[in-house]
Amino acid sequence: MLDCDDNQAVLKEARRYTRHPQRFNANWSKAMPLLMLVLEQIERHDLPGEFALLPYVESHYRQLPPSGNGPAGMWQLMGRTAVDQGLKVSRSYDERLDALASTAAAIGLLERYDRQFSDWRLADMAFNAGEYRIKRALGKQLHQQLDSEDLAGLKVSSTTHQHLARLMALSCIINDPQRFSVTLPQPDNGIALQALTLPSAMDLRLAAALAELPLAELLRFNAAWSRQKNPSGPTTRLLLPQQKVANFNFALTKFPPAMLSDWHLQTIDVSTTLDTLASSLETPATLLASANQLDPTQTLHPGKAILLPGRATESESTTSTQTHTIRRGDTLSAIARHYGVRLADLLHWNALSNTSILRPGAILRVHAPTF
Repeated sequence: MLDCDDNQAVLKEARRYTRHPQRFNANWSKAMPLLMLVLEQIERHDLPGEFALLPYVESHYRQLPPSGNGPAGMWQLMGRTAVDQGLKVSRSYDERLDALASTAAAIGLLERYDRQFSDWRLADMAFNAGEYRIKRALGKQLHQQLDSEDLAGLKVSSTTHQHLARLMALSCIINDPQRFSVTLPQPDNGIALQALTLPSAMDLRLAAALAELPLAELLRFNAAWSRQKNPSGPTTRLLLPQQKVANFNFALTKFPPAMLSDWHLQTIDVSTTLDTLASSLETPATLLASANQLDPTQTLHPGKAILLPGRATESESTTSTQTHTIRRGDTLSAIARHYGVRLADLLHWNALSNTSILRPGAILRVHAPTF
């Protein structure tokens, strides 16, 4: 590459990227696990290292969901392009958001463009604008070596020229961070991503708990599933930071494969313990504790959301809203008759006695607590 000073457009983009040095560092720190994954694949295919910076140009290494028929994922692949590269694209499963699959597809494109043009700068422009537009723009120059002036004179959109300038700007910054007053994060093998093959489809909320990762962090690495469960079959795969793999695998051995898929969140109605709840569900307390990162003896208070095995029943999804707001003139016996419940049960569910005073505006539970 030429020195950054030889191209004012590149220097302008470099200064724009580093206008806020701390934010620039934070963005790359967050991107590092995915960057390491991409760089490993690029080195394996013997491609120019600058291409590892492409997802930052495209999305700041964020797994951006599609908007309509627009691009998606950290590589910002269009749906048609992705499908042509062998990716699955549907409402429930979009491999453009799968870090491994989308990287393989993007590298396939870049390899093809690199072979066609023998110039990584043109390969970048083709990635942005499409190979046929670049071929038309080159015309008789297709197999000629282009200098920076030739490249700047190509009749392609300003967006495509800017795309290359941004990629080159990032390369300048990475090459000489001190010049731009930025500090770059260092790779750490502990955060490198490792692909795990699961014994069956798995609820990603459960996976996050077993990996001891925030759900948002797990979804950042496993964003292809629009629902929080990955599909069964050969694509039953999970990306985790290496430092989380051993504990995850150990916790996973405690769960029968048939128990991994269907889980649901349920809100606690009355105080109970995790041990008692597990007993009522005929589920080992240790499994329920692992799924919720809680102590088996912990007391659960009303309003606490708990991840439970199985699908939510219709009664569980509707009864939680069955309450009665006290109005002037209400009596406990009349409320019990209205909802078809025993007066003794109504008193028990609400910790009341026959002599309790009903105050207008107070809320009564008029169904049996789920737990």
